[in-house]
Amino acid sequence: MKNIFKLPNLKEIEKILGTKIKNKNIWLEAITHKSWLFLNPEIKLSHNERLEFLGDSVIQTITSWYLYRNFPKLSEGELSLVRASLVNRQRLGEIAEKMGLEKALLIGKVLDRKGKKTILGNSLEAIVGALFLDLGFEKAKEFVEKNILIGAEKIVQERSYKDPKSFLQEIFQAKYGKLPVYKLVEVSGPPHQRKFKVEVYLDDKKIGEGRGDSKQNAEFEAALVILKNLQF
Repeated sequence: MKNIFKLPNLKEIEKILGTKIKNKNIWLEAITHKSWLFLNPEIKLSHNERLEFLGDSVIQTITSWYLYRNFPKLSEGELSLVRASLVNRQRLGEIAEKMGLEKALLIGKVLDRKGKKTILGNSLEAIVGALFLDLGFEKAKEFVEKNILIGAEKIVQERSYKDPKSFLQEIFQAKYGKLPVYKLVEVSGPPHQRKFKVEVYLDDKKIGEGRGDSKQNAEFEAALVILKNLQF
């Protein structure tokens, strides 16, 4: 059996993070993708999907807190759009790629760049989860602010965050190869105070709804609600 504790990957993680790790078991889990375990069935390790789940929540919390403190003039909807621009899976994959995270990961063969970026983005979330568990919230916060939130000021200044409907379409096209479908299901109120209700579907499954004083605003509200709840 391979001596997993002698694999060079943990040293690479310390180099990338610029700090010493404590609990090797946590970090071995963080860098292990299930595709690698499939090729190495003799190694009894857990893959990093549970840490990915934890890291996603940690990143969302730190990002929300950071944006709330630093951009007091942004509305709730704008804060949600900026956060989605910062922590979507594609951007996390690009950040992980620039950091050289792939050199530290145990992953199987990935056939295309898109698949590799997805794994890198997921693994970056697992790394943040491991930071939180092994070194505490402040270390995780320091890492997220330095590596993920670095572009927040520019995004806000240039208002480069997209409208929620366009942004949701991009995410669904990349993730599912499909676009959400908006259905107008209700129009109410007098002619001068119309209220519109829109439902959003992916295939035949309803994934959200929104209301507004126009069909477009109802669609925007529905997309924004979905973005807030979407696991990037």
